[in-house]
Amino acid sequence: MTSALLCIWHDVETDYVEEYLRWHSFEHLPERLALPGFVSAERYELIEGRGQRFGCFLDVENRDAFRSPAYQARLDAPTEWTRQLMPRYSRVHRALCQKQWEIGSGLSGLAACLRIASDGNTALKAELKATCAALLIEHEIMRARFGELDQALTSLTSEEKRLRRSEDAGGYDLVLLLDALSIASLRSVAGDLAASLHGRGLRHEISIYGLSCSLQKDA
Repeated sequence: MTSALLCIWHDVETDYVEEYLRWHSFEHLPERLALPGFVSAERYELIEGRGQRFGCFLDVENRDAFRSPAYQARLDAPTEWTRQLMPRYSRVHRALCQKQWEIGSGLSGLAACLRIASDGNTALKAELKATCAALLIEHEIMRARFGELDQALTSLTSEEKRLRRSEDAGGYDLVLLLDALSIASLRSVAGDLAASLHGRGLRHEISIYGLSCSLQKDA
């Protein structure tokens, strides 16, 4: 099981979406998966919610991969195609995370993304895991991944970050990704979780995404 997660959410200028999809699928994600420690990558497109149009999630062996010379060198030497596309990003939120836990398996093609500002609520992490374990038993979800922001790693600078012009972590420090078989299941699960978070007074954002691209590291 991987123990780190790279998350990035962003919009893309409408006139560049088709080129973005080609670049991201055929150059950018394969570049990342060629790096040490990067295992798999998924790009999702927004179905409903207030989130950005695209959400991209990369499973990584551990956080050491984010500190590797190879990763930093790649970030500081963007290809010409990358230099053309990254300035077309907007509303960029990016989070390099320690994956706290993962339960279940599979890739359903539908996912809910919950971003939470925990406000120091330490009990929340264990409670979310218990809730997701119960949802898995009930077949309401197929898989859940839970990450916690590593602010120091996320804040590191690079040429790619400069090209994106403006980005931050969105003010959230926890990310919960839920895979399920239907939008109805995700709406139900997300609604219950949102009600619980609202009751605690915790700021959060929930969006439902459809899978756009999935790649694995070459053997």
